This record gives sequence, C-alpha cells and structure tokens, in this order.
Amino acid sequence: MSTSTQQPPDSTIAPTIKRLDEAVVNRIAAGEIIHRPANALKELIENSLDAGSTSIQVSIKDGGLKLLQIQDNGHGIRVGDLAIVCERFTTSKLRTFDDLSTMSTYGFRGEALASVSHIAHVTITTKTKDSNCAYKASYSDGAIIPSKPGGAAEPKPCAGNNGTQISAEDLFYNVPTRRKALKNATEEYNRILDVVNRYAIHNEGVSFTCRKVGSNTPDVHTTTSATVVDNIRHIYGSAVANELLSLEKSYPVYPLKIKGWISNANYSVKKFVMLLFINHRSVESPAIRKAIEAVYTTYLPKNTHPWVYLSLEMDPRNVDVNVHPTKREVHFMNEEEVIATICEAIQDRLGDANVSRNFLTQTLLPQVSAKSSAEDGSKKPAPKVYEYNQVRTDSRAQTLDSFLVSASPYSISTLSSHKRVKVGVDPSEDIDGDQEMDVDSEGEHSDRNDFVGGGENVEGGTSGSLLKKIGQFKRDPLMKSGSESIETQSPGRSSSNGSGSLRTGSQMRLSGGLRAKAPRVEVKLTSVIHLRDEVKKQGHPILTPIFANHTFVGILDNQRGLIQNELALYLVNYEAISEELFYQICLRDFSNFGFIRLSNPVSIKDMVRMALDDEQELMEKDEWPEELKPKDEIAQTVANTLVARKEMLKEYFSICITDDGKLSAIPMMVRGYVPNLEKLSDFLWRLGSEIDWTSEKACFQTLARELAIFYSTQPERVEDPLEDEKSQDESSGEADHDKKTPQEVQDAHFQHMVSSLIFPAFKKHFIPPKTLIEKSGMVVQVAQVKDLYKVFERC
Repeated sequence: MSTSTQQPPDSTIAPTIKRLDEAVVNRIAAGEIIHRPANALKELIENSLDAGSTSIQVSIKDGGLKLLQIQDNGHGIRVGDLAIVCERFTTSKLRTFDDLSTMSTYGFRGEALASVSHIAHVTITTKTKDSNCAYKASYSDGAIIPSKPGGAAEPKPCAGNNGTQISAEDLFYNVPTRRKALKNATEEYNRILDVVNRYAIHNEGVSFTCRKVGSNTPDVHTTTSATVVDNIRHIYGSAVANELLSLEKSYPVYPLKIKGWISNANYSVKKFVMLLFINHRSVESPAIRKAIEAVYTTYLPKNTHPWVYLSLEMDPRNVDVNVHPTKREVHFMNEEEVIATICEAIQDRLGDANVSRNFLTQTLLPQVSAKSSAEDGSKKPAPKVYEYNQVRTDSRAQTLDSFLVSASPYSISTLSSHKRVKVGVDPSEDIDGDQEMDVDSEGEHSDRNDFVGGGENVEGGTSGSLLKKIGQFKRDPLMKSGSESIETQSPGRSSSNGSGSLRTGSQMRLSGGLRAKAPRVEVKLTSVIHLRDEVKKQGHPILTPIFANHTFVGILDNQRGLIQNELALYLVNYEAISEELFYQICLRDFSNFGFIRLSNPVSIKDMVRMALDDEQELMEKDEWPEELKPKDEIAQTVANTLVARKEMLKEYFSICITDDGKLSAIPMMVRGYVPNLEKLSDFLWRLGSEIDWTSEKACFQTLARELAIFYSTQPERVEDPLEDEKSQDESSGEADHDKKTPQEVQDAHFQHMVSSLIFPAFKKHFIPPKTLIEKSGMVVQVAQVKDLYKVFERC
C-alpha cells in the first residue's frame, strides 16, 4: 500500500506576487467594514440621517441574516445615480482629501452600500420629491443587475413614497465562515436593537421603529415629538429616567460643548451603560469610559456602575474620523485635557445634586435567632445616626391628621341659608371602583320621611352657583359662608320664577352588596391613546418622582397640604392639582368607570335652568340679555344634546341619562370619593355649552376636562341655621366656645377625605405636568429637614 504526501513549497524559491481578483479584494474590504448585521444597519441608519429623514423604520428577519430592511422619508436618490450608488468610493459628501478636516456628516468614504452589496443581495427603492414615481434596482458585487434573468440592468419605475428603502437579503451568503460564526439570531437582533436605541435617544426629532418581520408590535418605537428623556424612559424604563441629571456645559477654549443625561448617586447597575456621541456619531472611547467610571467610584457601591449618555460637539478640524473601518472610534486633539474637562463637569453635577442618598438595607429574617450577648459585646457599637439624617419614608405611618380628626370621611353634612344637603356612604361597606353607589334623593334610609316631612322641614338641593372663572370653579378665600345664597330647583315645587327646588337631602349607599368585578375594557381608540401619550410627554421629570415617592405630612387648609420627599418639605395646592389628577384618571380609566347612581334621577333641563339663573345673578343688571335665547329654550337644547349622546356618555364615562332627560348616575373616579354636588348644575350646563362634539379627540379631551373640574376638590359651604340663636347666647355670655360650628365640622370631614383618598391617588396615579412649575404656588419647597434641625438647635 502506497500513500502520497504533498510536498511543502521550497522556501529557497521566492514566491510570485499576483494581483488579487477584484471580487476577492471587495469581499475582504466588505468583511472589514461589515462584521455583523448590526454594523450594516449602523451604516444604513447614518445614510438615512444624512438624507434628512424624520422617520426611520427597520425590519429584521433571523437576526438580520435573512433580511435587513430600512426605510426612511429622506430626500431620496436621483435615478441617474442608481447605476453607481453601490460602487466603492462613490459619495456625495466628499470631494477632496481636505474635506475630511471639516467633515460633519456620518458617511464620507462611499463604502457602506458597496460593502453590503458584496456580501448580500441588495435591492434599493427610492423616490425624490420632484420625481413622478419611484425607481427600483437590484445590486450584486457593487454593480446593478437585472431584477429578472434576461432583463435589462437598469432601474425600473414603480410605486413608492418619498425617501429610500434598502433591503439586504442573505447577508454573508458568500462568506460561509462568517455566517457560521453568527448562528445565534437572537444575539444579533439584540445588537441591532442596541444600535437603534442609541440613535433613537440621540436624535430626538426623528421617529425610529424596529420590529421583527411578521410581528405586529415593534420592539422599539419613538415619536418625533418625544424628548431625549422620553425616549430614555421608553427604552430603558422609568427606573433610569427618574434618576437622571441633565448635563450641559460649553468650553470655548478647545472648543467643546457637552450635553447629556447622567444617573445620580442613587442609581447603579451591574453593567456600565454609556452612550457616547462625538459630533453626533456613535463611537466607543475606552479612555473616556474608564475616566467616567473613576468619577463614580466615590459615589456608587463597589462593583456597580452608572448610566451615562453624552453628546460631545467639537470642531470637526480637531477630530479624525478616518481611523477605523467601521468608524466606531475617532481621535481628537487635546484628548487628555478634554477627558479631564468631561470628568470635572460630571463631578460638579453629581456634587450639586447629592442632597440625599438612598441605600438598600436588609432586615433580620424572623426565623433567624438573635446572637448571644457575648458576640454582641465583642463587636464595636454602631455609629450614631443623628435625627436630622433620619427621614420618615413609610407611607403607612401616622400623619398629623390622625391626631386631629377622628371622623369618617364617608359622611358629609352641608347646610346653607336656603338648603340642607346630606351626602354619605355607609362606612360598613367597602367601596370598590367596579360597584354602583345609590344616591337617594328622598331621605336617609328608613328615616327619610322624618327628615323630609317632620322636624325642621328644611329645603335642600345638590347644586349651587359658585364663583365662576374660565373653565374652572374657584371660590374667593375671603368670602364668608353667609354671603352666598344657593338654591336647588326642580319640578317638585314652584317658586317665584316658575322653577322648583329639591326639598330633600341625599343619602349615598352601596346598592345591594358587592358585584362581580367586570373585566377591564381595553381601549383601542387612537384619540384616547394620543391623549394618554400627551400626558406622559408633558410629565415633569423632577416633580414626577416627588409625587410618586412622597410621604403625606398634613393638611393646612381647604386648598393646601404638606408632603415630604426625602429631606425636602413641599407645600402643594391640592385643590388646583386635583383637577389635573382627575383629568388623567378620566383618560386612564376611560370606559372602565364605576357608577355613583342616583336612585331619584334629576332633570337635566331644570339643573341647567338653575345654572342659567346663577349666571343671570352675576350679570351687571341682573337681567337676561334680550339678544340671547330664553333660558328654558337653552336648557331644553342642552338636555336634548345630552340625551342624543347618552349611549356614548354611558359607555365611555358612566354618565347615565334617561330617555326623558334625567341624570341617573355619574362616574366613580376614586373609590369612596364623592364630588361636591353643588357644582352639578354648572357641570351639566357646561356639558352642553363647552364640549366640542365635532371632533372625537377634542370631544373626549373637553369632556375629561369638564369632569375634572366637577370632581376637583372643593368643600361645600355650610351656614349655621342657628346663627341668630348663637348670637343671642353670646350676648348673654352663655356661648359654648369649645363647640365646633357646622362649617368647621364640614371642613374637618372634607380634609380627612382629601388626606385619605386624594393624596394616595397622587402617589399612585399622578403624572405632574410641566405647567405646574409655570404656575406659581402650585408646588413650593418650604424647608429642608436638615435645615429645620439647625433652627431648632439654635432655639
């Protein structure tokens, strides 16, 4: 048996140098630029941004190996340039070598599309603004090819939108070793998401969408109106976004401009996340990364890292972008000085914001036995924690109100000079958002006959005219309870103006026990989704964590309260802020409200007529203008308008209206909370006069606003019917000064309801809008706990 062996080449003979084939050269160059699908996508995204795109959509199949497609709405490619667009070193951004010193665009070498076309099947569909149609062309190895065998190698006209769509199929089909090395499609897709996330955060005016082929839900989706923080919150979550500090400084010496968002000392993760952009190009810089980590070591626990997004703008003449095939690294002048400046800026920002720190602690488990006294004695005593560094953070702890008010919030008694109204919820029942509550307009349980027919026989109702501002109900804090006359009218009793008034109070109780909790309705209306998104976009990045993590301190009066967040004490105008709270609840629980049902429905026409009478009282001559329609006709028109839309009002807002024009139920916004029913007549009048019924979005928005005004916190005004008797007692010296007036009792009940229902809703649901900062007096920081202790120490 004989074997043949290959002889090694003779090392004494010089090998012949040959010119490589052009296809081999191009594939080698393509392999240096396109390491994996994420590199190809990065090049294509940068081309789209250079084209002025405001919308970029990415579709991926099998991690980008089977299909990688990107579509934008940029200026497109001229049909005359499609023949050479995939050839190497063809670009519209560079003319001479000196242009590299002032390069401000992403691409400049003209190798991206060429490299992709050498390792994938590329198809380009593009349309410019001045073109009548789009054009489609196929490419292989940098040259245009026929779309079908035997066809002409030229662009074909087709239908399409302005912009460019590039599809790369079967990536690395002719580089089998590279394709085998990238067999994990999930890992490649995660790398693609990382690239899209980086550019989505940096380009706040561009909408990015990334999804897998066949999936209806995108994994990344940002809008053109979203800010940088909005995109960070959407991509990385609120845990990061709520702990970010803005960083913006300029240094004309280099020159250098720093912008970004960095995590504060309360946030740390196991993996360092750094998004670095130099002249809007996503790059990696080990030197900057290492220097920033060194800054955070004095603030973060050991083996934890920060989250950093930095955008550095330098003079293009000081930056060399042509040092890496994939352009992932750049060199710049004065590198050490620039890095030191960046670290100094971060150090200063962290020092300014380091007012408080949060640390995680672990308590002793119940089953672990205590150590022996000998072991305890061998250890050093724990360092003393001073009182001014201790913060009450348990929201279940007792508040100031628990020492002052012991009444139930579910019983409210309101009296005025003309009426008496009782609204209450049976405290023995638990009120749930999916239950119905009855409002009995004829009395209180079995005692309603005694309340109406016997005893005092006091007239009453559920509405009244409050001082009206544009779109809001506000009361002059100096107005005395006796200066306002409130009448409630209904068909039950005639009066001098031909209207009637309700004679009884109202008793609210649960209807027949607990109901089965209905499944939550998923809202798919685009208008409602857009309104919810607007609320999120308008959220204030500083106030949101303050309200979400606050500890309730106490109520000052019927408008203001105190909350604490970390070491700061804030004074908040909860009366005004509650309106925004209920507006957000209207949008969040759209079509999912419970019912507060009136067992004796009230006439919408009569209630609107009462509101118009109140409007007439506010006029100069106390006369109804002749140029306006009669009040009865206006009231009937409003009633007809609401009856015609009763199905929509019931389905979406739980506002129930009968066929004969009577209101039978209102929505339950917060479990156990009852709005001030004195505003009911004005609420119904504004439903007919202020709602934009012509547009779906405007209709839902104005309806939610009016409901928010109606439900916003405002105590009922109470007048003591025995005021004359008290005056006589005071004159005779027999007055009991310790006895509370009905108004004081009413205010105590109201403030208890606010502290037990409204402030927990602030903590759970509220997203403070940026307008709260613009309005003075809404949220005011009044003290720091540490500073207060210093004052007490001096006393």
